[in-house]
Amino acid sequence: MAHFGVLSFKGTGHLNPLIALSRTLIARGHRVTFFQEPELEARICAFGPQFCAVGGASRRVDKFMPHETPHRDFSDISKLRSSVLRMIEDVERSLRETPEALARAGVDALILDEIVLSGPTLAQLLCLPYFIISTSVPHHFGWDVPDSLGQADSRFRRMQRALLEVSILRMRGPVRRRLDQYRRERGLESIRTSGRKHRELAHITQLPQCLDFPRQALSHSFHYAGPLTDEKARAAVEFPWEQLDGRPIVYASLGTAWKSGESTFRVIAEACSGLDVQLVISLGGRQEPESLQDLPGRPLIVKDAPQLELLRRAALVITHAGLNTALETLLQGKPMIAIPAVFDQPAVAARLVQAGVAIALPTERLSPGLVRSAVAKILGDPRYRAAAVKMQSNIRAVDGLKRAADVLEKSMANFAAQGRASSSTRSS
Repeated sequence: MAHFGVLSFKGTGHLNPLIALSRTLIARGHRVTFFQEPELEARICAFGPQFCAVGGASRRVDKFMPHETPHRDFSDISKLRSSVLRMIEDVERSLRETPEALARAGVDALILDEIVLSGPTLAQLLCLPYFIISTSVPHHFGWDVPDSLGQADSRFRRMQRALLEVSILRMRGPVRRRLDQYRRERGLESIRTSGRKHRELAHITQLPQCLDFPRQALSHSFHYAGPLTDEKARAAVEFPWEQLDGRPIVYASLGTAWKSGESTFRVIAEACSGLDVQLVISLGGRQEPESLQDLPGRPLIVKDAPQLELLRRAALVITHAGLNTALETLLQGKPMIAIPAVFDQPAVAARLVQAGVAIALPTERLSPGLVRSAVAKILGDPRYRAAAVKMQSNIRAVDGLKRAADVLEKSMANFAAQGRASSSTRSS
């Protein structure tokens, strides 16, 4: 049995899938240790993995809230620059603080979140095999979207996408330069060519193949899995179930990674206020419900929600098109309205539209009329629900957690066999 070390970004959309995968590996007899900031110890250990604290030192606070900056101006350039500088700081902190902890823990292999940019360098320094996990659309696929999605592809948007698509397999600009400097100081080749000597055993994405665009010539080490979702790896959340009134539920959640603007929820509330539906809004733990009590139609608003249970009851989901929420919605066979804003969200929304399970609306031109029309269209057209149910069947047949764990185990077995063969050859 192997001892896996997990290096992950601390956002909910990254931690939840990796905790779920860890629970599957633990159930198969493996040992899993997360290397994370101390504040996350209780959250992670509650579900089975072991924990090793790294980091936690004071850090800059990036106040860039993309949902709150719909208009592009020169200040956005400085905000984007701040995001890139934070990436560099995270890389430097990881390279400084993590190697000793990994060596002390005695892990056999690393499971790397795709955006832990220091991961392959740490693995090479410690001579450890490693795996890459994409919790969303893999960055090296690119996040370009069709013009039909209504995203104005300005020069700033193209630059933003290029800088934020940075990942283990797609390194650019100042982040790559800082990593290469560190590697040169330790006698390692450039990060661009490191894969020739020390590459991943496997790259796994929880994006199901049935939801992706057609592709050719993927690496032999690349594997589609499916949702890395485990209901038992979710903390219990209180919810006022008695306030549900029996009308069809429209569940609106714009994620947890960024503070969502009040204006978006206000548009959604105004759109639903004249329809025979009950709007339930989850603020993703970022705001207090009292701050939005004057929304039209008096929707049910909670700071956080038991999302999986609400998705079972919902007739329609309004989402920012984060892949975790999208997949959890499809696992319940429910259609969506996607309102993507930043990062991979437009790319996820484009795939949902292609699959016929969603309508995507442009963030910059969002209006109550647009949302109301989309709600009425999806609820009135059974083809959206039928497409979602079909996708539900396809995704459930894959069993993402089982497939991902199988790939990890088979790759480790092959790696061990190759090591034994090499040792035998040297001996002879």
